[in-house]
Amino acid sequence: MSDFVHLHVHTQYSLLDGACRIKPLIQKAVDCNMPAIAMTDHGNVFGAVDFYQAAKAKGIKPIIGAEAYVTMQGSRLDKTPRQKELISHLLLFARDYKGYQNLCKLLSAGYLEGMYYYPRIDKEILAAHSQGLLASSACLRGEIPKHLLVGNYNEALKAADEFQHIFGKGNFYLELMNQGLREQVKVNEGLVKIANELNIPLIATNDVHYLDPRESKAHETLLCIQDQTTITDPNRMRLGSDQFYFKTSEMMKEEFKWIPEAISNTLEIAEKCNVEMDFDTFHLPHFSLPDKKSKEDYIEELCIDGLKHRYSQVTDEIKERLDHELKTIIKMGFIGYFLIVWDFINYAKSKGIPVGPGRGSAAGSLVSYLLGITDLDPLKYDLLFERFLNPDRAGMPDIDIDFCYERRSEVIDYVAEKYGQENVAQIITFGTMQARAAIRDVGRAMGAPYTDVDRIAKLIPNELGITLSDALDKEPKLDELCRIDKMASDIIKTSRVLEGLNRHASTHAAGVVISDKPLTEYVPLFKTSDDQISTGYTMNGIAKIGLLKMDFLGLRTLTVISQAIELIKEHQGVEVDITKVVLDDRKTYENLSRAGSFGVFQLESGGMRDLLKKIQPSEFEDLIAILALYRPGPMGSGMLDDFIKRKKGTVEVKYDHPKLEAVLKETYGIILYQEQVMRIPVVLAGFSLVQADHLRRAMSKKISSVMEQMRKDFVEGCKKVSDIDSEKSNYIFDLIDYFSGYGFNKSHSAAYALITYQTAYLKANYPVEFMCSLLNNEKNNMDKVVEYVKECVVMGITILPPDVNQSRKEFYVVDANTLRYGLLAVKNVGSGAIYSIVAKRKDGLYTSIFDVCERVDLRQSNKKVLESLVKCGAMDGLSGHRSQLAAVVERALELGAKTQKEKASGQLSFFDMAGDLGGFSKGAEQLPKINEWPQNQILSFEKAVLGFYLSGHPIEQYRTEIKEFTDISMKNIEKSSDGDDVRLVGLIAHVKLTNTRKSNERMAIIRIEDMEGSVEIVIFPSDYLRLVNYIVEGEVVFVTGKVNIREGRSSIIASDMKRISDVYNVIKSIKINIPSADKRIFEGLKNKLLTFPGDVPVHLTINTASQKGVEIRIGKGLFVRPNENLITEIKGLVGDENFAVTF
Repeated sequence: MSDFVHLHVHTQYSLLDGACRIKPLIQKAVDCNMPAIAMTDHGNVFGAVDFYQAAKAKGIKPIIGAEAYVTMQGSRLDKTPRQKELISHLLLFARDYKGYQNLCKLLSAGYLEGMYYYPRIDKEILAAHSQGLLASSACLRGEIPKHLLVGNYNEALKAADEFQHIFGKGNFYLELMNQGLREQVKVNEGLVKIANELNIPLIATNDVHYLDPRESKAHETLLCIQDQTTITDPNRMRLGSDQFYFKTSEMMKEEFKWIPEAISNTLEIAEKCNVEMDFDTFHLPHFSLPDKKSKEDYIEELCIDGLKHRYSQVTDEIKERLDHELKTIIKMGFIGYFLIVWDFINYAKSKGIPVGPGRGSAAGSLVSYLLGITDLDPLKYDLLFERFLNPDRAGMPDIDIDFCYERRSEVIDYVAEKYGQENVAQIITFGTMQARAAIRDVGRAMGAPYTDVDRIAKLIPNELGITLSDALDKEPKLDELCRIDKMASDIIKTSRVLEGLNRHASTHAAGVVISDKPLTEYVPLFKTSDDQISTGYTMNGIAKIGLLKMDFLGLRTLTVISQAIELIKEHQGVEVDITKVVLDDRKTYENLSRAGSFGVFQLESGGMRDLLKKIQPSEFEDLIAILALYRPGPMGSGMLDDFIKRKKGTVEVKYDHPKLEAVLKETYGIILYQEQVMRIPVVLAGFSLVQADHLRRAMSKKISSVMEQMRKDFVEGCKKVSDIDSEKSNYIFDLIDYFSGYGFNKSHSAAYALITYQTAYLKANYPVEFMCSLLNNEKNNMDKVVEYVKECVVMGITILPPDVNQSRKEFYVVDANTLRYGLLAVKNVGSGAIYSIVAKRKDGLYTSIFDVCERVDLRQSNKKVLESLVKCGAMDGLSGHRSQLAAVVERALELGAKTQKEKASGQLSFFDMAGDLGGFSKGAEQLPKINEWPQNQILSFEKAVLGFYLSGHPIEQYRTEIKEFTDISMKNIEKSSDGDDVRLVGLIAHVKLTNTRKSNERMAIIRIEDMEGSVEIVIFPSDYLRLVNYIVEGEVVFVTGKVNIREGRSSIIASDMKRISDVYNVIKSIKINIPSADKRIFEGLKNKLLTFPGDVPVHLTINTASQKGVEIRIGKGLFVRPNENLITEIKGLVGDENFAVTF
């Protein structure tokens, strides 16, 4: 065993500074035969739980510490500029659990009280919480080394004595380092002298920032990313050498052979530090009970009350289920948990805050249903309590709750007030350097041109979780770029070292923790840049140490439903109770079967819409199944297709045993749900549901030892209970095992299917109000607004354009078929500007852009706001056209500001008094006499600020080309037959680049659109490289290919593609039919052909006196270069019906 351990180590939780990943770090300690390893990140112990468990798993003692920021003078509360220069480093180590708690309190105080550039603590609080801690003097930025560097030995001596006094004799160490820095020689000499004078022990450390010396360059780049500098910047932050890596014991002993006690003292610290983290105790907050009732009596009372509200008749089955659940909950000690959840959900509902019907396995609990935690009857849908809470399974139950997106914070505030602000917090999460982001960060730090870095980043396939290694395998161009471009190669090489490191800390979108004591007794706290307090441990860490964590999710769909109901009441006088709508509404299922599911929860995607067409849902159970089926596993395994065929009756439904029909009938004999995986061994083999849940978990985790015993029990049980022989029971067991890999939690699917149905119901029965609410809740997401505006058009709902005299902040219902566009959905127009525009409109409608600027708040309505309003057409109702209004924006703002200033100061100008003196007062308000913008410019501006084309479509200018070159419109593609050759002209609206599964070759799937519709174009690898330059979003292209119909859905397999500007070049010949032998026609035709000389042959078909339809190819002197003008002129001469081209 090594006689040295590393005590100064920065993991990736020293954000953008440390590059040691925890598991490789622990493995390095194992490889170097070290008995212990410390984690000392800058100002935090974010990684403590993972570090502790990873070390213990490898037989290494974990030493939990941190490199704290300490003010050399003054208070942590002092945040004056001088304090920035007085920040020093100090290493702290937890000796025991008390020391761990004090470490948490100190680091929390740094973020919550001392944050000023860094999370600082001071010596006062350090002394108050020094119990159980060891400390050392840290690096060159420590207070003692700082004094020594400037030759102030006495101050260094004084500081060392002060720290020894704070921590106690033998608990403070002086830290020697040697990474080849000149300053360290001077500091080390002073530290040894102080150690001898004050009898303070010495330790040797290496300030480890990365594991391998080859990672030094990458680490320098990481520091540049942190500091937002470049590697060539002479003033950038740097460590000063390439020696800050994980050195072996032998290397460290060699470097410090002149002072061997500094090596052996590292073991002394390791022996002193014995923190034991508790992962077995739950720390539930105390729930106050009314009237001195017991928890058991109170939850039973609430459940009995729930029975009265939920059931008209309470059957024995319901009573038995409730009794069973309550006994389990009481036995496991989770009554308080359920009461806490019931309480804040009850609060939310009492305040009119929309709450979801449930999510996850909690929907399988009758107690949850009776308490109002969930809104789906688990008995009706055969949802299992044991899937949610298994008495043999360790860990707290997991109830996640959806709240209205806009009012979620009110529930968190209520919980914090009830249980104490110091006991409640949100939870930290970490953003990591993903592949594309790593390329951009590294490229910027290396000083590479933005365009080059952008080019590399865009070559990485846009796939969730893709790594750079995967990208190099999937994208040949990326691999080629590495070979031919050194800069690109360096960027990618460095990025691969840094990829996956933590980049920043933020607040988890949903996680909330509630504790029985102040949280700093268990975890450190952290404050984000926007002053949001969260735990220093992630959701996973919080759960492991036994704290109550929950997901308070903000679900926008609940807000959509709530606001739609308000609009229905406002415009139709109908009060809709969404919790009581019937689940068999015919219009709802008809609309879903037509795939009219844009805006419907969970059913918006193209794949889901295809699935709806195939399944033709007709009952609520179909929706539960659809949500469970539309996942990679079932789709890839063929389960989805099998389900559809069985539902339609094209494949016979068979059961391997008669008893299975009751379990599998709703899914046509297919094992789709995890609950079915549990039900089958209960029905066939007499398992308890607890045993069945163990089997489900063993199968999902592939725990072979457990599964083998379970198989034996299953086979024996099948024989005993159902008289099934071993061959058949083994076959069924294997079948369960196979489908368990694809099985979905029915409880979650059922709960979310309820929200799906509710939104589908509103869309089918109250379409205008629903779409209005939907648009308002997505007003900041331009892509979604565009989608929903298009859906409104499909639904026959008119969207009136934005208008400064009519529009409000949000979309609003005009009548049963009409919505008015909301101004907040216009890019660059903020709430303040809109409030002012709408408020001042009460004084009368605006008459001109000058009138607008004289009345609105110009602090909110700046040049960009006005230009955006002009470009989107919101000022079309005022005098002047768009180009004129845009030209006078600055002048209008100047005049408006002047007028407002004069009015504010009480001045009354001559023009105010003049009224209408021959228009003299308005001379400055004249619009310039300029032409309106070209149509394509108007459309371009509309797309930029609205996200879609409002007053036309760019494709309209190519009507001639569409008429001449296409043989089918996009709306009629569905009428084509599989394999038909087609020619299309369209605008590329969306591009998706991907790779084939088998050969990993690049291909593209694009969507093109015209005025009437859109179609998917598939470009296979064989054509991809030839056509890739044409695959550009916003480009208008001419496509030839074949119709491909799969499962009722049409797409085009492209064989060729051209830019619209090149479309005339594909013409092989022109055919003209001369209707009569008229000399004037021949002369006119000759002149037109001579006007456009080229190399495309022209064929004439002439009717002569003796012969009909004689075809003549005219001489090369009259060959032409086709273009729009030539075609138009020839058609004008001979008629459209007598002109044709060949390709």
